[in-house]
Amino acid sequence: MKKVFLHFYFSRALLSSIFSVFIMGITWKALFLAISFFGLFLLYLHSGWFSIDLNHPFMPLRRDPRGLEIQRKALLASVISGLFINLFSSQLTGLTGFSLPGNVAVSIGIITYFVTQFILFIRA
Repeated sequence: MKKVFLHFYFSRALLSSIFSVFIMGITWKALFLAISFFGLFLLYLHSGWFSIDLNHPFMPLRRDPRGLEIQRKALLASVISGLFINLFSSQLTGLTGFSLPGNVAVSIGIITYFVTQFILFIRA
């Protein structure tokens, strides 16, 4: 870990923790999920996929045109998957027999965003 990125590390650790508690509540599973999300943030920082601007300590990652196009595709996939889950959750309940909590659509949308972005960056 580099000292110049301490603000980024702390902010992403807090964000990972809040999102994990939002999904799973305060459990040991949420701790595991928070560590996983924080690891993905570290991967984004140190992968070389983004340029780094140290003038913005909390958000040092900058996107080039290719990165912006990947972000757009990931956002579209995220919104579509979240809306699909939200709109068809009652039908899915009838087919599968178990009901989905309300925050599952948001969580699936966020996870879809990161997974899509990760896959598209690896392919390019």
